Amino acid sequence: MKKSNLFLGLLLALFACNRTPKSGPTDTPAEPKAHVTVSEAIQLLTDSIAVDSTDARLYMSRAKAYFANEQVGQAMVDINKSLQLDPKNVETYLLLADVYYALGDQENISATLNRAVEVDALDPRPLVKLAELNLLQQNFNVAVGYVDRALQLSSYNPEAYFVKGMCYMAAKQDTVSALKNFQLASEQDAAFYDPVEQISRIYATQQPPYALDYLRKAQQQFPDQPTARYELALYLQSHGEPEEAVRHYDTLLMQRPNNPIVLFNIGYVNYVYLENNEVALDYFDRALQAKPDYIDAYYNKGRVLEQMGQYAQAEGIYKEVLKLQPDYRLAIDALNRIQNQETE
Repeated sequence: MKKSNLFLGLLLALFACNRTPKSGPTDTPAEPKAHVTVSEAIQLLTDSIAVDSTDARLYMSRAKAYFANEQVGQAMVDINKSLQLDPKNVETYLLLADVYYALGDQENISATLNRAVEVDALDPRPLVKLAELNLLQQNFNVAVGYVDRALQLSSYNPEAYFVKGMCYMAAKQDTVSALKNFQLASEQDAAFYDPVEQISRIYATQQPPYALDYLRKAQQQFPDQPTARYELALYLQSHGEPEEAVRHYDTLLMQRPNNPIVLFNIGYVNYVYLENNEVALDYFDRALQAKPDYIDAYYNKGRVLEQMGQYAQAEGIYKEVLKLQPDYRLAIDALNRIQNQETE
C-alpha cells in the first residue's frame, strides 16, 4: 500500500470521530451518560422533546444519538429541525458534515462547513474539518491554508497540528515538518493517540536510535490502544527482540483471539527468528482459519513445510496461493525450486 493511501485511510477515521477541542464552545445539553444505552438515550430525549418541542438543543442531542446508533436518516431529520429552530449553531453544522461524510456526499460536506464558517468566523473547528476534507481530496496546499487559518484563531488546536502533519507526510513526504506538527499535537493533548502513532512510525523508519524508547513510552501511555502495542511488537520482532515481540502479540490475542494479522506475525516470528517450525505452522493455520484468503499466510505455511522437507505438501500450498493470486511471484519461484529439486 502506498504511504499516501495509508495516511488518507487514517484521515477517514479522524474525520468521522468528531473530536471537539477542549477550548471549543459547549452550547448543547449533555447527553445522558450514566449507564444509559444509546437507545435509552434516544427515548429519554424523545420524552424531553414531547415536553418542549421548541428546544433546538434537544433535537441536536437526539441527532447525535441517532447518528451514534447508525440511524442516519433519523439523525438528518433532527438536524434539519434543530437548524430550523437555531440556524446559528456551529455544532449542528459540524454534525451535519459528519452525516454527509457517512453518506459519502463530499460536495455537501464542503457547503455545510463553509456555512458554519459564515455563521461563526471565530470558531476554528469548521476550518479544521475543511482542512481534513481537502486532505482527503489530496488538495494539500488548500488543506494547509485552512489549518493555518484555524491556528490564527486559536494556537491551541491539536487536531489542526495533526492534520497539518498529515499534509506534510502525504504531499511531500516531509517527515521533519510532519514530526514537528505531530509533536505539537501530542503536547497539546496527551490523550490524542493519532499523532503519537504517526511519530512512532516516523521514528521506526527514520530515527531507529530513538524508536524503541518512544514506542515503549507510547505503549505505556496508551495501554488500551492495540495499535500502540502492535507497533512496538512489530519493531521488536525486526530489531533483535523476537521473544518480547511475541509476548506483546500474545497480549493482543487476549483482546482479539482471531486477529489474523497478529496470528500471522507470531507465526512469522517463530519461523524466521525463533526457528520453531511446528509452532509457526500452527499460527499460520490459525491465521488462515480466521482469514481463509490470507495469501501471505498460505505462502509462509508453504515455506515452513518446504523447510521441513515436506515438499509435496508445500507444493500443494503454493498451488493454492496461485489459485488466489496467479501472479504471486514468490509462489511461482517456490514451485520452480521444488520442481528443480525433483528433477535433480
